[in-house]
Amino acid sequence: MATIQYEQLPTSLEEAVSLIIQLYQPGSPERLVKIQETLQRLQKSPEGWHLANNLANHQNEHVRFFAALTFIVKLNTDASSLTKEDAQALLQTIVRWLIQCLENSEGPLVLRKLCSTLVAYFFQFSASWKSCVKHLIYCVCVKAAMPYDSLGEAPDTQTLIQDIPDNNAVAIFWFATTLVEEVGKTDSNSMKQNEFHRRMLPNVDDIVPLISKYISNQSPDSSQAKVRQEAMKCYQAWVSYSHRAFIDDGLVLEPLQTLTKPTIMCLADETLYEVTIELLADLLSTYCKFFSEDDFQLLYSLFNSSWAQERYQQLIKGDFEFESIQFGLFTLAFGDATLQDLATRTEPQYQQFISALGGLLAAEGYPVHEDKIFVPALEFWNAFVENLIDAIHSDQGRDAHWFSVAQMHVTQAVERCWRKIQFPPAEIFNSWDSVDRTGFKDARRDFGDLLQQFYLVTHIPILGLFITLAMKAVDSRNWAELEASLYCLSCFPDNIGETEPRDIYLNKIFTAQVFSLFSNPPMEIPVRVMQSFLMLVDGYADYFERNTIFLPNVLNIVFSALSASALSSRASRTILRLCSDCRGLLVPEIGSFLQQYQTLTANSSLDKYVKEAIMEGMASLVQAMPEDHSKLPPLDQLLDFVDADIENCFQLIASQTGDHNLNGQSLSVVLARESPAVELGLSSLRCLVGIGKGLQTPHDTPVDLEESETPSTFWMAGDGSRIQRRVFTMVNRVYDVLGGHADIIDAACQLFRQGFREMEPGAFVMPSTMIVEFLLKSNVQTPRLGFVIGTACSFVTSHRTTVGNDEVFGALVQWISQILHQQGDVCNDPDIAQNGIDFLTRLLPKNLSALMSLQPPSDLEYLFMFTLKAITGTEPLPKTAAADFWSTFIGLLGLEPSFQTSVDSVLLHLGPVLAEALIFNIGGRSARSDLDKLSDPLKKLVVRQVHAKSWLESALTGANFPSDKVGVKDRLIFLQKIVSLRGARGTNQVVRDFWLACRGTNFAYVS
Repeated sequence: MATIQYEQLPTSLEEAVSLIIQLYQPGSPERLVKIQETLQRLQKSPEGWHLANNLANHQNEHVRFFAALTFIVKLNTDASSLTKEDAQALLQTIVRWLIQCLENSEGPLVLRKLCSTLVAYFFQFSASWKSCVKHLIYCVCVKAAMPYDSLGEAPDTQTLIQDIPDNNAVAIFWFATTLVEEVGKTDSNSMKQNEFHRRMLPNVDDIVPLISKYISNQSPDSSQAKVRQEAMKCYQAWVSYSHRAFIDDGLVLEPLQTLTKPTIMCLADETLYEVTIELLADLLSTYCKFFSEDDFQLLYSLFNSSWAQERYQQLIKGDFEFESIQFGLFTLAFGDATLQDLATRTEPQYQQFISALGGLLAAEGYPVHEDKIFVPALEFWNAFVENLIDAIHSDQGRDAHWFSVAQMHVTQAVERCWRKIQFPPAEIFNSWDSVDRTGFKDARRDFGDLLQQFYLVTHIPILGLFITLAMKAVDSRNWAELEASLYCLSCFPDNIGETEPRDIYLNKIFTAQVFSLFSNPPMEIPVRVMQSFLMLVDGYADYFERNTIFLPNVLNIVFSALSASALSSRASRTILRLCSDCRGLLVPEIGSFLQQYQTLTANSSLDKYVKEAIMEGMASLVQAMPEDHSKLPPLDQLLDFVDADIENCFQLIASQTGDHNLNGQSLSVVLARESPAVELGLSSLRCLVGIGKGLQTPHDTPVDLEESETPSTFWMAGDGSRIQRRVFTMVNRVYDVLGGHADIIDAACQLFRQGFREMEPGAFVMPSTMIVEFLLKSNVQTPRLGFVIGTACSFVTSHRTTVGNDEVFGALVQWISQILHQQGDVCNDPDIAQNGIDFLTRLLPKNLSALMSLQPPSDLEYLFMFTLKAITGTEPLPKTAAADFWSTFIGLLGLEPSFQTSVDSVLLHLGPVLAEALIFNIGGRSARSDLDKLSDPLKKLVVRQVHAKSWLESALTGANFPSDKVGVKDRLIFLQKIVSLRGARGTNQVVRDFWLACRGTNFAYVS
């Protein structure tokens, strides 16, 4: 019997009812799934219509619910089997059942599902039920399932609804709400579904009177709370739909706009407050055109009412419950909708409201953790400032009569924000959860963005505001205010123009009093204050290049901060900035810097990023030394520091593994990434990277056009070559032992890349042989191999001459060939494939012979075929890299005769395969975003190859063409257009149009 119940279709109504009841009772998931599957098969069977009819009057609520659900299933799967007469009979059956349920006070479970059933009916038979809302109102009001054809004899809607019972109206609202929400989910651009949208227009005239009956009543009975809420929810759904109708088709559902005033008045009704204020806030934010000017004036009056003032006061006094926050968001939404008037109108009504919006920034409590309105209010003021910036570029600009008043309001808002972003005491801040702590810091950053925007309005005088606040805080020892002031001042360095009198203002904050405070900070000064001071120095580091009297003071402060773990990261970045900006002044102090670093590392432990920044800063002083030979001693000392770390690293490894012979030996034991030895090895390489960065010539260094073109040999063959060999040895020692870690690989590659950026020889501009020796250590087992190959790409690009490099490039081509052979399929590792192909592309104009001389010839053929497989593959990055390769290869010009012969031979042999690969993609297989890249080799092929037309024609008419949506005739027309354009820019559009035709009209949205 159990088997019959769960797996076979029921043979009687009683069996079906038994299964339905079991479905809604607790049971094992496996049993319930089987029951559900059986009942779904029953619903979809031809007997489904009769099942729904027979279950509709069952005494069990779940069975009645299942009956309504069965009607929905049948409508969605079997509506086409109904004749016109059957469909009308079905409508009357469902409506009759709905009326019966209303008479019997049916609960919402079944009633709502019945309303959904009627909506499902509409989607199948909307052409014969166009005025569905009025028809349903008519039937419910006369308590009979009237034929739809009799609707012409019905009274108007206003008359029908005069005495409609509230529970009947609720059902109508449920139906109308579900109807408009479901229609809103359909695609109005679809010809079939657009009819649903067109049929909403007549129905809006019928639902509006019913909504109005309940929301316009300003003296409702307390028993009507439920129906009034449903009326407002229904209005919300229709208004939301009207916004979409306006966007998609420019339609305005005007009858809905007649209800804006009664809706606004419903705010005062506590039972409607939540849904009403959500509706109004959403409309103001997204569709403010829905409101008339009279509506806006009514809203202004509302905000001046005692009701609104009471809610406003509750909010700013710290009431952040849901209803209070809703009011705040509603207020801000109104501000957004009227922003232009608030900025440009000086009448009391507007000034009062903009002041209230400023007051939202001063609500009690810490932002995010307690004050939930601060961040949304800050977003409004950001928009307000952006409006002022736009106004500056208008005809009147700053001379407009309202501009100074608007600027005053922003200044007041800034002062309020300055108070709000002050950090609470550490014990309070640390008690918050991570979300609130992060949110508070994000709010500070958002305020920093506002300050940077406002600077475009006020320019440099805004610094005076925060300097004054900072100096007051220094006098009063108010650390929270001092930190906030310093933070605000640090927001502006990138905004200040070169011609502005910056130093006049900075002289007022960088004073002996301030330096004395931070040179000997009292015990109670919080860490955050020191961090903000360091950030301030970092932002205005070039100030000390012009005002050298304070440079020793600030350096002492910053170096002292390094010893505190909470400050070391910020202090190291500040040292780097000071050394970089003031390098010319600090060169004589290089010895003191080195001594301080040695003392610091002996007495405290610094993390790798702190070390890297300090090393980079000191190396920038070495770079500023005028003579190369004078750079050797400080460089040696810097490398001594790194060498000491490497030795410590190896000692740790030896103690951990028992292997004391680490020179040049790769460890068989894999150390954990978090191992102190790995961290120390990585720190060593990061320090070398930092030194390499510091030694780079600054970007703003003037170029001496009179200088001899013959480069110095000091670093390549002179005394400086010793430094290069030493650095190379250090990198290899760490790499050989710890090269199984991706971070080690990254850092080693970054070190070599530092030299690629230089135009002149230097300590980190390694000889080609060293670079190749390092690169050839890598194989398919190497972590981050794609990044290693990318380093080889950068190496090729950085070479400005190809003379004498055939052997170097030849070795790299052989290496790339081996890696791509071992990879096999392109999709096995797209990163390696992309970078490998990119290497070949960059090599072509630099040293074609290195590629074409690859032995054996089968390896060369493999590389070419690998790129062609990448074009026909599914991975986007290798595909576009291969397109670049072939575009570059076909476009090679000015070659020696022997090379030209080789290139012509390759193209003659592989041209048909390339043409087929390109057409395979353009014929619909590629992504839309790849088409421009794929067009490049196609254009080059057409312009430079006499056989291109025949190759492309074969590809277009061959069996491998991927689309059946474009006939042979249209393919040949496409070919004729491509050939006629001869590589002109219009080729790309022709390719896009052809691709779109091959994909089919369903992809029209991408064009």
